[in-house]
Formats: sequence, C-alpha cells, structure tokens
Amino acid sequence: MPRNPVYYVHSLANKVGVMSKLVIHTQYKENYGAHDWDGVGECPQYWKFKGGNTYVVRDLSTQHINKIAEHGIPTLTDLIEYAHEGSMEYILEWEIVDDNAPEGEEWETPIEFQWRGDRWTCLKFTTNGEFGYMRQEILAKSEQWIPLSQSERSDYQCQYKVANGWFDQNDPQLKAELDSAA
Repeated sequence: MPRNPVYYVHSLANKVGVMSKLVIHTQYKENYGAHDWDGVGECPQYWKFKGGNTYVVRDLSTQHINKIAEHGIPTLTDLIEYAHEGSMEYILEWEIVDDNAPEGEEWETPIEFQWRGDRWTCLKFTTNGEFGYMRQEILAKSEQWIPLSQSERSDYQCQYKVANGWFDQNDPQLKAELDSAA
C-alpha cells in the first residue's frame, strides 16, 4: 500500500489534547557573483548569508510526532529548500516544541504551514508594529499561497490592512488610501 506523500505532519486545528508544534529554521543565501554573470561558463561564486525564515506547523498529535520522529520531514523539506545560481534556502534545524514555546525572535514573522484538504497551504501574517518595515499607514499584511516543490508557489494572494479595513494588493482603493495618507 503506497504511503501518502504528505504523510506525517498535518495541522489539526482545534484538535482536543494537542500540545505540540513543529518549528523549522532556515538559512537564506544570495550569490552576489550571479548579479553580473552573463550566463556563459561557470557562475562566479560569492555567497552572502542574508537571513532565513521560520516555518511552523501547529497542533501536532502524538501520532504525527511519532511519524516525524521516525521519518523526518521530507515533504516539507522539498517544499522549503531550493538552490540555483542566484540564491538558496536550506533547513538549519527543526524541532518539536510545546505550543507555548517561542517560535523565534520577537521581530520574526513565522510562515505557518496548514494542511487544507489534500495539500499544504502557507500563511504569513505580519503586523507593522515596533519592528515593522512598511509605511506607517499599513497596519498589517496577510499573505497566502500554495507551496510547491523547490520553494516555488502558486495562487499567491496578499492583502494589506489600513485604517479603513483590509484591501487586496491590487485593489485601487488601497492605493487611494495610501495616497490620501501621504
């Protein structure tokens, strides 16, 4: 009987008795040598460390924890890691922690993997508070997508929250809200 390729780590929202989450930390590197490369011959190698991401799968059951312990996280690894001439992201570490354990530094915005029906989805919710980087008129940003192999994504959506509510990134009202605040 073949195994389900997304086996082992399912987010089970509102599951009674669930006490753990999976936290994955990555490293992102950029090859500055690729910026001037003309595509002929070997790409110059001048890699710089540029940060990374924190990914979280919440609400793990004991069964899922045991499967992760036995098999690791191959499907999530395939969805997160990639490498090409210009950049790469790879997993530094992953661990299963209590639900109330910190996921990273307070200035970080984790990316949450959620199991929806027959596939993984990702959600990144950024508040524009003390450590924010967006214009002050933007109160928050919500991004959603379907992760694909080698860190590709499909169905990307992005919304911004301003004083008058949430607006899609392409909504003309968002531009009007920001223009009127300037």
